[in-house]
Amino acid sequence: MRFLILVWFSLISLSIGSQNVVITGKVTSAGQQPVEGANVALQGTTCGTTTNANGVFEFSCATKFPAKIVVSMVGYATVEKDLKSADEARELSITINMTNQQLERVDVTSQRSQTSFQKLDARHARMVVDASGGIESLLKTQMGVSSNSELSSQYRVRGGNFDENMVYVNNTEIYRPFLIRAGEQEGLSFVNPDLVESLEFSSGGFDASYGDRMSSVLDVKYKKPQETAGSLSAGLLGASGHLEGSAFKGKFTHVTGARYKTNQYLLGSLDMKGDYAPSFFDVQSYLTYKANDQLSFDFMGYYAQNRYHFVPQNRETSFGTISEVKKLKVYFEGEEDDRYQTGLFTGAMNYRPNEQHLFRLSGGTYRSFEEESYDILGEYWLQEVLGGEGQSNDLVEDIGVGGYLQHARNELLGVVSHFALMGNHFFDHHIIRWELKYQRESFDDYLNEWEIRDSAGYSVPGNSDGLKLAYAYNAQLHTQSNRFSGYVKDDQFFDLPHGKLNLNYGIRAAYWDFNREWIVSPRLNLSYVPSAHPQSRYRFATGLYYQAPFYREIRTPSGVVNRDIESQQSFQILLATDRFFSWGDQPFKFTAEAYYKHLRNLIPYQVDNVRIRYSGENNAHGYATGLDLKLNGEFVPGVESWAGISLMRTAENIENDAYTIQDDQGNPVTIHPGYIPRPSDQRINFSLFFQDYLPNNPSLRVHLNMLYGTGLPFGPPNSERYKAVNRMPAYRRVDMGLSKDLLGLLNGNTSTSQPGFFKGAWLELEIFNLFNFNNTISYFWVTDVENRQYAVPNYLTSRRFNLKLSVTF
Repeated sequence: MRFLILVWFSLISLSIGSQNVVITGKVTSAGQQPVEGANVALQGTTCGTTTNANGVFEFSCATKFPAKIVVSMVGYATVEKDLKSADEARELSITINMTNQQLERVDVTSQRSQTSFQKLDARHARMVVDASGGIESLLKTQMGVSSNSELSSQYRVRGGNFDENMVYVNNTEIYRPFLIRAGEQEGLSFVNPDLVESLEFSSGGFDASYGDRMSSVLDVKYKKPQETAGSLSAGLLGASGHLEGSAFKGKFTHVTGARYKTNQYLLGSLDMKGDYAPSFFDVQSYLTYKANDQLSFDFMGYYAQNRYHFVPQNRETSFGTISEVKKLKVYFEGEEDDRYQTGLFTGAMNYRPNEQHLFRLSGGTYRSFEEESYDILGEYWLQEVLGGEGQSNDLVEDIGVGGYLQHARNELLGVVSHFALMGNHFFDHHIIRWELKYQRESFDDYLNEWEIRDSAGYSVPGNSDGLKLAYAYNAQLHTQSNRFSGYVKDDQFFDLPHGKLNLNYGIRAAYWDFNREWIVSPRLNLSYVPSAHPQSRYRFATGLYYQAPFYREIRTPSGVVNRDIESQQSFQILLATDRFFSWGDQPFKFTAEAYYKHLRNLIPYQVDNVRIRYSGENNAHGYATGLDLKLNGEFVPGVESWAGISLMRTAENIENDAYTIQDDQGNPVTIHPGYIPRPSDQRINFSLFFQDYLPNNPSLRVHLNMLYGTGLPFGPPNSERYKAVNRMPAYRRVDMGLSKDLLGLLNGNTSTSQPGFFKGAWLELEIFNLFNFNNTISYFWVTDVENRQYAVPNYLTSRRFNLKLSVTF
């Protein structure tokens, strides 16, 4: 620890001659209208931001004076403004004039000082065509991110699982429901795209200010509007609306959004037929009040009520090869009724005694009450189609008959409360940030779940002494625990003889009284821009990252809580480069990132659809390594598109997983499986998001979203992990959207800048699964009386169309 302190102050002493300033202002057009999405940067540095919906910008940077601010945007002439001192950097008023090209702004230059983050344009989330919708549809197209279900908003990052991703909204960590088993039950994700002002995403190597997870961070900030505005949207999959504004001369701001979603139309394309009645609703609001220049307050409230009701009727699935086709027919009785109610309230007080210091005291409570209830009886016939594919349905042979009865009455109440004190300190040559946080967690879990299987009148698995269930979980659990955490980090900028260096280093620590465990995480980020090649940037990140156990990790599948569980650990190294260039007259950015993660104290798990079942024991170690490549820019002038490919491998070695077989002479031989693929081992991922428009009518646009991922490992349910080495088919998905600007159509031109109540109106046609691929999300396992198992694929949705109308005012 003394060594770290010595290094800390040694690095601070190296940075001299620069002054940290907070730069604020507003960008307007020649008609004094605010310009949204303009790029504002401090020349010669990596500091900058983009303007919000009101044309307002604010960022901080360590720099020398005189300095120069550069404001640029596609369709407008670039403006440069000289700053002679820090006093001139406050409340800037900058006017930019339109050129002949009147198209949207495209931001392809990352300006964040934290070298592991990329800034995303929240407006693109509304353009990416995806059945799940939400901000996550945009994330699934980013480097290192993979997904194999359009019904789920969950995603994996660089070999991690869904639980290894952090989401922060207005500095508050967000949690998702715990009992959800399938994507169709999931409903709405927390983040409402209509309320978002800024999005920043890191797929690894993030700094010490973010909590104890091993894979990724999504940092979301909601709007602080300065004028009244709103939006309405409605389609076949649901509706949404939001209202924003300000009062008391801008001291009070508010933004509120409500959403309703039903994926009944999508679920009708599944092999499992029945009466689907899903209903998902949420409402959330973000309020701020500025009492004076020193004191301000902000509040966020959220409530969601999700219900998934399903009465299955029958199912028919064909699978196998061209020459060996099998069919599964199932007839059902019973129903499933799941309910998830979640709520969140947070509040914060911000105190800025002067421009050099900022303190934030915050607190909040998250509550989730979940009920899972089903009784489903299924009678099945497994048949082989004689002669292969294309033969008459009458030419079949029964190769297995049986049934099963599934029962569950599961309830979970989780309450997570926290208090935190944070400080930001801006000195002449560096920025120090720190936080102290206390969190209390309480869970009441009632688990009652079992399944009985039958094959040709015999119970499976067989037991001569009586009836034996395939599995049975029954427990009543109550846990309460307290977490204490904190971090301190420093941002510095160095003017070196041959370039500029950005240094971000810090340390984070935490204690959990549930298992009496201390964890300490040092982290380091470096970014270097050479003077000879200012269009290039080189990045390095390393650190120790922990996956602090949450409730799902500490409970074994049978319902036993392991109080000796420890945090999973990941030591990460990241090397990356960014290259900014022009192709013709269009701006582009190429990014390459290589990484290696050494994993210790792993808790093995199995995945079924979106449910993760942990073993509840730290009995594995492993690794993840890969290369991510991404190209984004204006393939078509005026609109941004991107393409990325990721190569990755992750594996784990489970302790004491040896088994014994007999060799040809009948002698016992012990087999050690060694390293086996982790459930998230998706070797290749490719993503493409492409936008285009008619040259003579740019208000008519096309959006194309393409995803490809090689197959994930899988194995029989409730079996040893080393058996999960089979591979699902590759996930292939192409979605397309067509959108038309109705205001431009009504005005008889292609511009939406005409005065009036409505600022924009768009009619959108979305085509999901354009090429009607059969994608597999999981397997339904059929067992015959001889205990042979057949893996019947559970296919995802087929081609569907959605018509949506959106207006802004």
